[in-house]
Amino acid sequence: MEVKSGVFLRESTGLVKEAGFWDAVSINIANMSIGAALGTVGFTLMALPSLVGVNLVYASLLAFLLSIPQIIVYTLLTTLIPRTGGDYVWLSRAFGPRLAWLINGLVMAFVIQALAYYALIAIAGVFQLESVLPLLGFNVTFNTWSMIGAAIAFFAVIVTANILGTRYGLRLMTILTSISLLGLVLAIAVLFITPRTAAIAAVNRLLPSGYSYTSLSSGYSGPYFTWSGAFMVIPFFALYVYPWLMAGPAIASEIRGKSAIKFNVPTAAITTMILATLGFEALYYSLGFKFTTEALANPNVNAILNFWTVAMAISNNAIIKWLIGLSSVVWYLAVLAYGAIVVVRYWFALAFDRVWPSAFAQLSPRFGTPIYAHITDLVVTAVLIVATGIFYQTFTALYGTEVGPLTYLALVGIAAVIIAMRRRELSNRVRIALAISGVLQFLVFLYLDYEFLAYPQIWGGNWLAYGVIMGAFVLGVAAYMVSRVINLRRYGIDISVSYIEIPPE
Repeated sequence: MEVKSGVFLRESTGLVKEAGFWDAVSINIANMSIGAALGTVGFTLMALPSLVGVNLVYASLLAFLLSIPQIIVYTLLTTLIPRTGGDYVWLSRAFGPRLAWLINGLVMAFVIQALAYYALIAIAGVFQLESVLPLLGFNVTFNTWSMIGAAIAFFAVIVTANILGTRYGLRLMTILTSISLLGLVLAIAVLFITPRTAAIAAVNRLLPSGYSYTSLSSGYSGPYFTWSGAFMVIPFFALYVYPWLMAGPAIASEIRGKSAIKFNVPTAAITTMILATLGFEALYYSLGFKFTTEALANPNVNAILNFWTVAMAISNNAIIKWLIGLSSVVWYLAVLAYGAIVVVRYWFALAFDRVWPSAFAQLSPRFGTPIYAHITDLVVTAVLIVATGIFYQTFTALYGTEVGPLTYLALVGIAAVIIAMRRRELSNRVRIALAISGVLQFLVFLYLDYEFLAYPQIWGGNWLAYGVIMGAFVLGVAAYMVSRVINLRRYGIDISVSYIEIPPE
């Protein structure tokens, strides 16, 4: 579409195509947080009302199956409309000017939840560091303030790299993700190769006083799988893994090559499914379903024992132990590295549509990066880290913020249907696939929204989480309304017009 003068902040974004195929795949894999999911699943299991039939392998496969419509939607729309901000552009253009206020409220809830998630990941990364250091010979503990300081420092280092240059931020993210993947493959191999008798002996040495492999294994009774048990933990995978396919699409205008744009989402999704499912299966294979379930769900045990610490304990090799331990923490840094890139693209897209101040889309003459957007990213995340550390002392307190992006992603499904109906130039096959997948995506995320709201005691439903999301939604709506009035009065520009045009690259 032709861009009208003045509708957008400028005639091009100024962003450069720095990302290759593996960068695009890596940013999606980091987005889907396999390593963090494997390390923190115990904190979810201990909150469940029943552990009967909660099989994480089958739940992982089921969650992936439910994500297939979204994979199709994101693959097709990234190919059709490869723009900075990805799904924000698709959603806002599909719903148009009349509902621009709603979309801005939802996208702000989505963005702020993403920052809450990075706060969660930064804190969880400190917990992971605290759990692996003793196995490496360092007895280090973090109090509330040292935990807060370390979590903020993690993110600050990542943001600094991105401020110095997009190339540096992308390379750092890709390197961290690649190291994380190698460590994960190594940990899975150790769990599969080590004989169970040796694994049990190593885990008995790892367990706290008063617990043993036998006592924990005997605590579980029931089947290895039930449908109700599997569906009970589907929201856990929604928190960490399968829905988070938007990183590649969010930087689509910066990806080199049509194949990289087209295949980054499905490649990352399938890779993630294989490794996440194998990770849980490796635990069951090594230590058995009964012990794994009971140990991970025990609050006196799961602070010490998780996928990573088990692999370290049974490796029986100092070098391998160090590699697994370091990669387990690097996973959290990889997630923060993708986050520092992606959320800024949403700030950028909003500013490019003139909704947010132009400073958020201003590129530094020296570094070529949106410095003010990065600084805002860091400040908001730091505030959320401090609030979580002081009031709740646990990263699970932010789980409830998930309601915002789940609603946002449900409407992306509806946007896919609208785009399929409007784009008559597309083949019937593409339009039908987009429309059907869009409807299914909407229904999946509607179900996930219900789960999070129906079981707040499991999924972090509290006033901090809900307050963050409601405040973000109001902020997004207010920002749009105020910006529209200001632009009309000062410049004679109706910013709602931007929502009928695709922005330039």
